[in-house]
Amino acid sequence: MKVFGSLLLAGLLSGGALAAQPSIVVEYQTPQGKNETQIRQLIEQSEVNDTLVALSKSYFVFDQTLTVNYGGEDGPMYDPEVHMVSIPYGFVSEAIRYFRDNEDQQTSGNTPTLSAMDTLLHTLLHEAGHAYIVDQNIPVLGKEEDAVDNFATLMMIRYVEGGDEAAISAANMFAYESNDRPDYYDFGEYIDEHSFDLQRYFSTLCLVYGSDPKQHAKLLDEVEKDYLAERKEFCIENYQQLDQNWHVYLTEQP
Repeated sequence: MKVFGSLLLAGLLSGGALAAQPSIVVEYQTPQGKNETQIRQLIEQSEVNDTLVALSKSYFVFDQTLTVNYGGEDGPMYDPEVHMVSIPYGFVSEAIRYFRDNEDQQTSGNTPTLSAMDTLLHTLLHEAGHAYIVDQNIPVLGKEEDAVDNFATLMMIRYVEGGDEAAISAANMFAYESNDRPDYYDFGEYIDEHSFDLQRYFSTLCLVYGSDPKQHAKLLDEVEKDYLAERKEFCIENYQQLDQNWHVYLTEQP
C-alpha cells in the first residue's frame, strides 16, 4: 500500500536514478509501543525516504554519507558531529494530530496522514539542507534556519510532482503550531535561531505563490489588501532570486 501517493517524483524514481550507492542512508530505532510501531510502518510504506534519496542523488549529493535516523526523543534535528538527521516517531504522530484537529480547514483534500507525510518530507529536506551546507561548506549570510526552509520548499516546488501542494501542507503545520501558542512570546523565542512559526508559514506560501502566480492566485489572500499587490510582486522576485542562488550550489543548474 502506498500511503504517500500524493508525492511522486517526476522521473527521478524510474530508470537508473537509484542505481548507484545513495549518499543518504536511512535507519530506524526499535519502536517503543504500538503507536511508534504504526508510525514506523507508515513511514516505510510511504515514498518519503525514496523521494529524499532520489532528490539528493540528482541535486545535492553529499561527499560524506548522511544518515537519517528515525526514533529517539530529540529532534527533528541535524547533528554535524555525526552527520546525522534525527526524526522522532513522535514528531510524525504530532503532525497527524495537528492535521486531524484542523481537518475542517484543509482545502487540499488530503487525509491528515498524507498531510503529515508532506510535512515530514519538508522537514527531512530542511534538515538535509543543514547537512548539505556543512558537507559542502556553503557560506550562509543571515539565518541558516530560514535558508534551509527555503531550500526545502524550493526542492519540493521544483522537483516533486504535487510538491507545491505538499509545501502548502507543511506551511499549514507552522500555522497550526503558531495557533497553539499563547498571544505572547517568551524571551527565549526572540533570540531563537528559528523565525516565528507564523513567519515560516507566510514565507513558505510566498515561495509557492512566486513559483506560479496564476496557479496560486488566491494563496496570499490572508494578507491585508493594502499590502497584497506589493507582497505578490515581492514573492515572485523572491522565488526567482532564491531559486537562482540555491542552484549555484546544486548539482543541476536552473
